[in-house]
Formats: sequence, C-alpha cells, structure tokens
Amino acid sequence: MELKDDKRALVKIRQHLSCGSCGRCAGFFGDPEKNNIFLVEVLNPIGAKKGELVRLETRSSEVILAACLLYLLPLAGLLVGILAGRSWAVSRALAGSPDLWGLGIGFLFMAGVFFLLRLYEKNLKRGKRFKATITSVVDENEIPEDLVPAE
Repeated sequence: MELKDDKRALVKIRQHLSCGSCGRCAGFFGDPEKNNIFLVEVLNPIGAKKGELVRLETRSSEVILAACLLYLLPLAGLLVGILAGRSWAVSRALAGSPDLWGLGIGFLFMAGVFFLLRLYEKNLKRGKRFKATITSVVDENEIPEDLVPAE
C-alpha cells in the first residue's frame, strides 16, 4: 500500500480463515465486510514496490512469545493477585470474604499487567522483533486457493 522508507512498508493483509471472525478486530460495531482487512507495518528488506503482491513471514517463536505476553502473563497476574490478595485479607483480618478480596486484587493485578503491556507496546512498535518481513514478490497465480478473496 505504501513505502514508509527503504526498510519498512505498509501492507494490506487479510485475516486467515483460521483466525475466526468474532468482530473484535473491527470493533463491536465494525463493518463486517472490512473486519478481516488490516494495514500492517512490515520490514521490507527486498525493496518491494507499491502495488506488488508480497509474501510475509514471521518467526514462530515470536508468535508464541506474543501469545504468551498477551494471554499467559495477564492470567499469571490474575492468579498471583488472587493468592496474594486472599492471604493479605486473611493476615489482616479484613471485613468480608477473603476470596472476594483476592478476586478484587487479582483483577487489579491483571489490569496492571495489561497497563504495563500497553506502555511496553510503544517500544515494540519501534523495534523489529514482532514485525513480519516481506520475503518475496508473488504472482496472483501463486496465492493458495484458501487465501483468495471471495468476490
């Protein structure tokens, strides 16, 4: 779609069928026709030009790390918060159920983890670690059938 500089490009990608269509990416009231199309900044080491069809690749280890950061780290924050909050409520003999104290503090810990990830996201956007890379320019007949858009 657009060349940012010699090493980066803005590419329009379509969500793969395996990702599902919950509507989350376009928002709750997003246009269902556009909820699977994204503009993504990628690395362009081969010098692809505007308008060309390209193949993107990313390392599977980076995808697994991103999934852990987005799913497992907040879950760990929730669990640690529940355990810490419950034991804190019991040790201080706070009014109310220790389980509810633990749950409340667990949600606070989880929200804190999401907040820290959001702050760290700005650093990740500037870096190269989680960016896909253009590996080749492809011809339309090289696109697998399951990726060809329905018209």
